[in-house]
This record gives sequence, structure tokens and C-alpha cells, in this order.
Amino acid sequence: MRRASIAAIAGAVVLAVGASSATAAPNQAAGQVNQGNLISALNNVAVQIGDVTALNDLTIEDVQVVNVEDVLNNSNVLNNVLRDANVQVLQDFLNNSLNDNVVIIRDVLSNNLVAISDVIAVNVLSGGDVIVFAQ
Repeated sequence: MRRASIAAIAGAVVLAVGASSATAAPNQAAGQVNQGNLISALNNVAVQIGDVTALNDLTIEDVQVVNVEDVLNNSNVLNNVLRDANVQVLQDFLNNSLNDNVVIIRDVLSNNLVAISDVIAVNVLSGGDVIVFAQ
């Protein structure tokens, strides 16, 4: 089942690498970031990738980069969830997708000096804001 999910995601990703620069700004998502967002995002990588792809009119201001240490009170929780997460699938998607929303996310990561290899989860909130969790 896991291979089928990975294959489906990989089949939907168009390969290319690109990055540019822009400035990240704080947004309304700041008050909504919590451990539950992170765990949900880690447990639903394929859903979050689909949500990123489907967003309309994403801007740099809609993307927030959060250090997981600022969210977790207990690193054991992160280690337990990370063990079962598809972090590599997410990182491959961020590295290789031509989707405009992914380009914006890469811009924000670049401006915050965060490597894609440090990204462990992405959470698309109901209002369309995107939280990128990095370690």
C-alpha cells in the first residue's frame, strides 16, 4: 500500500529543479501553529502535497516556516512520528515540482536559509495558509 501511494505521488510530480528569491512575511497562521498541526502533517504527507498543489493564489505572505523545536515540548514525540512519516516523498516533491505554489514555498525556504532537506512536514491550513516545518 505504501509503495502504491509513493508511486502515485511520484507519478504526479513533474521533474525539474528551480529556485528564486523573495521575502517571507509573518502571516495569520502564526497563532495556529501547534504540535497537532505537525503530527497531522507528518501523518498525511500525500494529502498535504495534494493540498499544496490545489491552492489558488498562494503568496509568499501565506507561507510560514516554523522550527519544530519551537512547537514540540518533547522530542520523543517527533522521533516517533518521523519514524513512520514519508519525509523523503515530501522533500522530493518540493525539490522537483514545477507547481507555482511549490516555487513560492521554495522561495520562502531560500529566504529563510532553510534547505529542503531540513523540511519534515507541510501543513495547509483551512484558510489557505501554509506552514512548513523544518528541523
